[in-house]
Amino acid sequence: MSILYMLKELFLIPNIISLLRILLVFPAVYLIIYYNDILNTYIIILIFIIWLTDILDGFLARKLEQISELGKIIDPVADKFAIFALTITVFLKKQYIIPFWFILVIILRDILILAFGLYLKRKTGVVLMSNYPGKITALLIAAIIFFAVINNELFNSLISYSVYIATVTILISTYLYFKRFIKTLGEKKHGKNSNIR
Repeated sequence: MSILYMLKELFLIPNIISLLRILLVFPAVYLIIYYNDILNTYIIILIFIIWLTDILDGFLARKLEQISELGKIIDPVADKFAIFALTITVFLKKQYIIPFWFILVIILRDILILAFGLYLKRKTGVVLMSNYPGKITALLIAAIIFFAVINNELFNSLISYSVYIATVTILISTYLYFKRFIKTLGEKKHGKNSNIR
């Protein structure tokens, strides 16, 4: 992919939205670190907008027929960056209200997918897009962060349930990812044109 081609794809609407998601993480992290009751509403609004951009970029890419190779990279990178940065910030700021083992699960999943994704891209030129369980996981983690920011007894009790459900969806999405990974490599090995993207 040439630099000129990448720049052209960068200004597609879905990719701009994905980049906006990355940029919005910085003020969200700042507000969580310097949290007080006055800032609570702004944090919730930012988290909601970040989650909304995750839905919009994929929807608009299909609707406007602007699915791009760059978008297939930017979208999951934006997802992982937002999830990692916000989850770690809440974990450290909110007195470890999110279990440490859950943070490790997220990090391990992302490292594995990144490593295998780069290998697949180098071997086949294919970038596997996020699957639906992965999108559900992102929604659940956004809910966990939301519950932690609200920080009352009702929402704190919901965090535990959400963490376990999110762990299940992480395992399912990772399994489906590696299933597509093996299938794509197999198709490449046997000279088939894979349409798994």
